[in-house]
Amino acid sequence: MAQARDAEVTVRALLEAAGIPASDEELAKFVEMYPALREGADRLYGEKWRTEEPALSFRPVPPTPPARSHVNDVRPRREE
Repeated sequence: MAQARDAEVTVRALLEAAGIPASDEELAKFVEMYPALREGADRLYGEKWRTEEPALSFRPVPPTPPARSHVNDVRPRREE
């Protein structure tokens, strides 16, 4: 029961800090969801990831278009 109370206190504090009003029904749902959300966040920082280096930047490369071949070209040929 202490964990449920801790989750309620935490959820109330987070909502208040963010300035988000919540009805009793919404609060109950958030409190119900919080332990699973917290567990997922904790796993992101688990033992497996502590030795990994963070990506400081990300430069996506645009995908290269597929090579066109006359064999795959289904357009009708123009008569010249």
